[in-house]
Amino acid sequence: MADTEITFAAGDITLHGSLRIPDGADSAPAVLLLAGSGPTDRNGDSALLPGSIGTLEFLADVLEEHGFASLRYDKLGSGSTGLGPYDVEDIGDLGFSVFTDSAAAALDFLAGRSAVDADRVFAIGHSEGALIALALAANGANVAGLGLLEPLSVRLLDLLTTQIDGQLTAVVGAGQLPVHLADELRLALAGAVESLRTDATLSDDLPDPLRAAGLVPANARALAEEDALDPRELAAQLPTGMPVITSCSAKDIQLDCADVDALDVALAHTTLTPVRMTTANHVLKEIGDAASTGADYIEPLPWSAEFTTGFEGWLATLR
Repeated sequence: MADTEITFAAGDITLHGSLRIPDGADSAPAVLLLAGSGPTDRNGDSALLPGSIGTLEFLADVLEEHGFASLRYDKLGSGSTGLGPYDVEDIGDLGFSVFTDSAAAALDFLAGRSAVDADRVFAIGHSEGALIALALAANGANVAGLGLLEPLSVRLLDLLTTQIDGQLTAVVGAGQLPVHLADELRLALAGAVESLRTDATLSDDLPDPLRAAGLVPANARALAEEDALDPRELAAQLPTGMPVITSCSAKDIQLDCADVDALDVALAHTTLTPVRMTTANHVLKEIGDAASTGADYIEPLPWSAEFTTGFEGWLATLR
């Protein structure tokens, strides 16, 4: 089955994507695939990494094998969509809602295909894409079920605080940063979080390490809007009995499986399939006994058999 190049509109933005429809289908179940954070395109590749990741294309392949149509697209800032009608300096004014609005438009486009069963359209998001999938469903979109793969499971700024605190602890422990400087960074970070949560603003004079982590005024609106989406609160709003799959790996360096376990508790009223892995990295590639560093994301590694087995089992329940 070949991808069909398509476009659809979300407000002033024309988004480019790939549609797959099973041959001869007239009422196929379908899945909207949602990419993770940053300039990540329809295949799951990031402009920040010099190589192919391919997570979303891999998911489309598995879906194809099981008779599902799929749509994946280049979100704003990536691939053929690029910046759309905007200049770089305009992006900060758009906020995180540009991504949820684009996903809603993509869902409508997919459900409107004549070969798709509009009552069996699912949303599967990877990483930050899982938060967008949750937001779609919680806001009443006609979604038959959700896939939350390596999901953002706590509020964004809580995760960012945990990650930066861990990095500071590591460099202090290695003797690469004095304790008092680490404490100053932690204090500045706490102030930045409070400012974002109070009035969605950021100071322009934050320390360079925090600015390098994206805490700059141009990102303030998007950070505040995304942080306002609490994954566990959204999960609690899902319909009782909705089919949901979550995944997490012990070797995922971008999230803590304990947070995903807590998200699962909020999903207890759904029909939940939790997939827990031991040797997959964040992008669902098999790394075996090796430690994930992030560089492994673009290596030509096999896809995780632990994930694929669990995912295919879940798909079988949806047919």
